[in-house]
Amino acid sequence: MLRRFTLAALALLTVTSCGEDSPDRADMPPPPPPAIPAPPPEFWSAPADTEARRATVAQATRQIDVCALLPRDTLATVAQVHSVTVGLDSCRAILGSEAPGAGTTLTWHATLLPPLTPGRGVSKQLGDVTVRLVPDRDDALPRSCGATARFPAGAAFYLGLTTPGQDPCAVADGLLPDMVARWRAAPPQGTSPDTVSTVLLGADPCAVRARLGATVEIGQQRLTQCQFRYRDENITVSYEYRVPAYLAARSTEEKIGDRTVHRSVSVYDSSIPMYTAAVGPELPSESTAFGTRLPIVEVTAASDDVARDVMGHILAIFPPQ
Repeated sequence: MLRRFTLAALALLTVTSCGEDSPDRADMPPPPPPAIPAPPPEFWSAPADTEARRATVAQATRQIDVCALLPRDTLATVAQVHSVTVGLDSCRAILGSEAPGAGTTLTWHATLLPPLTPGRGVSKQLGDVTVRLVPDRDDALPRSCGATARFPAGAAFYLGLTTPGQDPCAVADGLLPDMVARWRAAPPQGTSPDTVSTVLLGADPCAVRARLGATVEIGQQRLTQCQFRYRDENITVSYEYRVPAYLAARSTEEKIGDRTVHRSVSVYDSSIPMYTAAVGPELPSESTAFGTRLPIVEVTAASDDVARDVMGHILAIFPPQ
């Protein structure tokens, strides 16, 4: 069954875009349809030992609505929910009190990880899922705790907590079993009312490779970043939500076709060009923490010619809004 799912997923592995967004959360369009079918629960229990299998696991992970792992009714069992804000593959909840240092803060995100190795903290199993809970200190009641849960397929999620007056690792330990069960159910993007639809939601940063032709994977699979070899150069493609003011910071505005892009250089090596472009409108201001965010794509290469080539193909994936 898993083999049939993987073959079907590879056949459907494409990026789709949604309609025009609105800055008002209530008027946001539905999220883009999933690129591959939702996997069966046992999918997450099979190791990913080929490039094709790793790509399928990565895409199936992108399609999970991470906010749905901790719905508001579950958060309310910890403390009163004040706010839930989102990132591209993450969520953040403020509970109890919004006063700095007084309330409970939970942040959780999806990721891809190699097998967890022995280290500090407490390790345990939830079935075939490996869990590690790491407090910020061992000699007193922890102020914060980090919990990681990894499935045999290589998909994982991280939950970080600060819980004044409570043991944050104990709180995390109580939340993890249901989070694992919800993950296996693969809730699609848009399941949580807190999730905001954008063209990057569930999108594969490696999708451009199919348009470029001869490319070679380099580096590990990541949910929002793809590294590959193309035209004898190392390419990095990144998707993210960025503060709008940072889009044009320290850059020059250029055109690729009729699309506006911003050229800058790496802070580590001024000979490396970076091209950045917005691919959708700002998210509603109340939906993101620490200011508004804009969905952007970014390409890094060794030369301007190759970077512009790759960016042009990416922009074709995301038509103007």
